[in-house]
Amino acid sequence: MTETNWGNASPEGVNVQNNEFFYVYNHNLTSIEKINRTIRFIIGRLNYYDQHLPANPKHIIKFDLRGQNISNEACNYIKHSIDETYSRSEFLDIQFIK
Repeated sequence: MTETNWGNASPEGVNVQNNEFFYVYNHNLTSIEKINRTIRFIIGRLNYYDQHLPANPKHIIKFDLRGQNISNEACNYIKHSIDETYSRSEFLDIQFIK
């Protein structure tokens, strides 16, 4: 696998005491192709962050879905796909803002 260089890890927020890092994604998720592209992007970012943040970071991902008509089934698919693909899913919390 080719290593990606995205520069500095840039979470939207950090809780240093709990080693938590917050990310907000406002991607267009109106088709399965766009959803799958976002899932691949997030998995890549998480793996990159794991190499550049303190050991065992807890990632808190918030999907901002306001303005989009995204079903609960699509949200469940996104969460399940990321949980199944990311090797450290026990350090992952995925939330949806509707």
